[in-house]
Amino acid sequence: MSTLKWKLLGIYEDLYYYALGLPRILFTWKDDANLTLLNFFDKNVESYPNDVALIFEGKELTWKEANEQVNKYAGFLSSQGIKKSDCFAMLMDNSSDFVLLLLASFRIGSVAALINTTVAGEGLKHVISISNVKMITVGASHLEKLNKALENTNLSDLPIFVMEDSEAIPDGSINLKKLANQFSSFEPAIHKMKDVAAYIFTSGTTGLPKAALVDHAKLVKGSFAGHYLCFGFKRSDRLYLTLPLYHSTGLLLGWAASLRSGCANVIKAKFSASDFWDDIEKYKANKFIYVGELCRYLMNMPPSEKDKHNSITRISGNGLRPDIWEAFQKRFNINQIREIYGATEAVGMTINYFGRAGMIGRKRSDSTIINCNKDDGTPILNEKGFCTKIDQGETGLYIQRINSTAKFQGYLDAQASNKKILQNVFKEGDQYFNTGDLITLHDNNWLSFADRVGDTYRWKSENVSTMEVAAILNKASGVLDCNVYGVQIDSAEGKAGMATMSVSEDFTFDSFTNHVNENLNSFQKPYFLRLSNNMQTTGTFKHQKEDLKKQGFNPELIEDKLFFYQKNNYVEIDKSLYTRIQSGEERF
Repeated sequence: MSTLKWKLLGIYEDLYYYALGLPRILFTWKDDANLTLLNFFDKNVESYPNDVALIFEGKELTWKEANEQVNKYAGFLSSQGIKKSDCFAMLMDNSSDFVLLLLASFRIGSVAALINTTVAGEGLKHVISISNVKMITVGASHLEKLNKALENTNLSDLPIFVMEDSEAIPDGSINLKKLANQFSSFEPAIHKMKDVAAYIFTSGTTGLPKAALVDHAKLVKGSFAGHYLCFGFKRSDRLYLTLPLYHSTGLLLGWAASLRSGCANVIKAKFSASDFWDDIEKYKANKFIYVGELCRYLMNMPPSEKDKHNSITRISGNGLRPDIWEAFQKRFNINQIREIYGATEAVGMTINYFGRAGMIGRKRSDSTIINCNKDDGTPILNEKGFCTKIDQGETGLYIQRINSTAKFQGYLDAQASNKKILQNVFKEGDQYFNTGDLITLHDNNWLSFADRVGDTYRWKSENVSTMEVAAILNKASGVLDCNVYGVQIDSAEGKAGMATMSVSEDFTFDSFTNHVNENLNSFQKPYFLRLSNNMQTTGTFKHQKEDLKKQGFNPELIEDKLFFYQKNNYVEIDKSLYTRIQSGEERF
């Protein structure tokens, strides 16, 4: 009966998707159109001037007030010589001023480089350097690391303007907002949808960030998806927005989408699980955009009588673990969860409209899943030299067709862009965007996220999915969070499983070991454990793995306690045991 249910809902979804989306694709998403997010913003200013547009730290701004500030920022940018197509950097936490400054950039046609606030050192220097920025706006709390990253470089002479955030503006710095109050005159730009509006930097877990080009068409399409397909915003809604605005999920599917309806945004600089439900009640928010980790944080909070009595009617986002999904929905009385899947630079997305736990939506005609080497994502070709599609129940590389209506705008780095395009996939001349994600195909074209290419590892001649193992470990008593990856051992072929975990006070190795033995095959077991109170994540709450892989299980490099799966139990690793493992004296 369950299979029939999802099949029938799938048919309904197809009809809804194409009926809603096709007319807009055909008539409003032309590259030569001049539609931008400013069209929606200006309409709200004209239609609802005295309605609340933004709420930040308890301060409300109406659409009229917001527009006045946007024009001041536009005048300020113009006064600094920023013209159409010029780029300036924004290194700022979430705030009302973040979106107002961005709208000001749209007013004059400049390009905003939206820098991940967790980036520092060489990474920060890199993103500023490749963006060719003419000035930098920075939150006061990030000024010190910015100056440190740029010192003794040819970037140190860039004009820097400081915005007050959680810290006051230091003496000697130029107060951006105070300065902007002196300006309002500027030359409005005439836009095309194909004009670049912003750079959003990939927040992946490996290598230096890449600058994804985001044109006005991408912003408009993202707002369409967020509004019509994810949230269904009404003017009376209030969106609780705590995801970083330098990332596409919060920016496009949250804030940009809300502009279409004229509803208010409750913006938070940082997510706080302890403040969340009080904020929801205080600001009467009824929509929330999430990543899975935020939902897990809320689940880890002590139960409260307020849990079921809240105003939230629908949430949308990505990365909600199957083991959390139903429990979260039940505990907090959430009517609808719409899980989405996409990438900043991707040409399409999927949406789970009907709340099938663990699924990211259904495969559409413009995407497919191909057989590949799961270690590095290399496509497996047939005798004719073309890719082959996976069958139901299998996992492969998810790719999305590139054509005139689904374009891949790429990165600033042309070489990096070319690496993401697969040529001659099923026939000569076709092109597909390589997501780098491993996706599993289920019944009736339902999809679930399996892993990132490269996050899988091979042990005892078997491919191990880090996501699958992590999902199982997270169900163990006392495990709060875990990050699974493979580590190289000098004496062994392949990579052995390792898990970095944060645990609660009721965690015991006896219970955990029993859970591992009962639920994981021998090749899937994490042979190494690292217990840590500091789970390394990106600014968008993705697990960081590269540093963990490099450190491995060496007790001389790691302060956290380390453990080895030895004789059906976990024992603590010291220097002597580490040496024996590396030399091959210890058997697996």
